Amino acid sequence: MSQNLRRRFLKQAAAAVAAPYVITARAQETLIVNTQGGEYQELVERVVMRPFEKKFGVKLIHDATGTASQDYAKIRASRGAPGFDVAGLLTPPEVILGVREGLLEKLTEREVPNLRHLWDKTWQVIPPGSGAPHTLQYAALVYHKEKLERPRSWADYWEPQKKYGDKVKGHVIQYNPANLLSVYALIHAAQLGRGGVDNMEPAWQRLKAQKPYVGVVVTGSAEAVPHFENGQVWISPYWSARSAYYIDRGLPFEMVIPEEGVIGLFDVACVPVGAKNKKLAYEFLNWRLDPAIQREWALAYFSSPTRPGIELPAKFAASQITTQEQIAKTQFPDSDVIGARRKDWTLKWQEIMG
Repeated sequence: MSQNLRRRFLKQAAAAVAAPYVITARAQETLIVNTQGGEYQELVERVVMRPFEKKFGVKLIHDATGTASQDYAKIRASRGAPGFDVAGLLTPPEVILGVREGLLEKLTEREVPNLRHLWDKTWQVIPPGSGAPHTLQYAALVYHKEKLERPRSWADYWEPQKKYGDKVKGHVIQYNPANLLSVYALIHAAQLGRGGVDNMEPAWQRLKAQKPYVGVVVTGSAEAVPHFENGQVWISPYWSARSAYYIDRGLPFEMVIPEEGVIGLFDVACVPVGAKNKKLAYEFLNWRLDPAIQREWALAYFSSPTRPGIELPAKFAASQITTQEQIAKTQFPDSDVIGARRKDWTLKWQEIMG
């Protein structure tokens, strides 16, 4: 090899190492992405997945099953090879467990360059390099505006008889703690009694008192929607994105940020260690954080972007988390504690709810 050719080879090799991790996809490549069903399935396929297929010339298979905890259970049971390449909708407690148990791939900005643009607070919520947080929302309170007065506090959900009397009996909904929405609502119940993740006893007291007024019990968030639509449920904690989505489509509900505040949630896409197509999985994670996709997804799903600087219509942004000040005011409970205690909390919830 000549000296000039050798120098050129070394220069190209060094550039390749320093360059962001970008692949040239081929038509025969297939990526399996797990998320969930309901309205989410149609939206994510239209806004995120089909454009990804078109740009990269690949085939994407959508596994639209399970909740975040159920999806991570598959990863754990299979020792990191659950049959999908991207766990597209994990929440911070599952991500933390996945890092601790060594079942999720470690990511850097080389594999996913857009990680560098996320909110700084992101890495206080999940371990750095554990996944790509692509959606930000919060647990709001929704109510049937034709049946109830506007609630002001989380106490109006947890102690509905005090504000609404017996007319609300049978029209309150509860969620199994397999859904993080239930966990966050329980934390708010504990906080009403000066407790929190380190002292959940006030939550159990309120759950026992609320039980006679509960008419519906579900696990998945999508399972609640028919009960909203048929008028059986009048008050509920619910994710801000889904709340706005259904209200925009005519559901006679309104969404409230209670006076005690709200708890925020990052939806995170991760790559199991046993994924078969990791290169394309990394590209998909980077795609979810692309500024154009972040904007289109926020508008479609009524959620907040996970990176600053995304321009959104003022009316839309008014109900979203889009500034550093808003991020600072949003509660993000210790997901490590939630992950460690969630099983016990679920058993206690089941004991009370029978």
